[in-house]
Amino acid sequence: MRTSVEGIMYPVDACSSISFVDCACSDHQLDKFVYCVPHASWSVCSSALSSVFGSLRGRSFPSVFVLGPLHKGPIGDAVDAIYAPVDGVLAGTDWSVPLSVPSVVSDLVVRSDDVCSEECSLEIVAPYLSLLFPGVPVCYLLGCSLGSCSFVVDILRRNFPSSLFLISNNEKTNCAFMWKEAFSI
Repeated sequence: MRTSVEGIMYPVDACSSISFVDCACSDHQLDKFVYCVPHASWSVCSSALSSVFGSLRGRSFPSVFVLGPLHKGPIGDAVDAIYAPVDGVLAGTDWSVPLSVPSVVSDLVVRSDDVCSEECSLEIVAPYLSLLFPGVPVCYLLGCSLGSCSFVVDILRRNFPSSLFLISNNEKTNCAFMWKEAFSI
């Protein structure tokens, strides 16, 4: 999947621009493996991103799930659908992350690079993931229905109990409320 907001929502030289803040990060940690990350441009949220990812430095995870709100879709009548980009690589100028939807949910998601492109919640955290967890598979999921999000979260938590879950949410609009509620947080 190609980048859409590089140079607009975050710098072109993202990896060299990243700094980390070591802190407990209690404001963003929702559960043992669940964190909220900001859903905005770096100019607005770089300090919060540095705090969240600074608290994750030195940890390892078998996989990472980034869960965000669906702003661009849905396609046709698929109102309750969960969307994911096509497997492959999301690469910026100085970073890349492998994209992979696990087989346990692959039949439950609609694959669409079109719906997933231009979604800053996906792309904004990718440089951090590339630096901290190189080669770790990342699954981006976009949803808008609490029922669908809850169903998928139940499956993921059972099958990936030690994976990292990042909920991309705007604190002012609470646009990812369905993912937070799906985790019962």
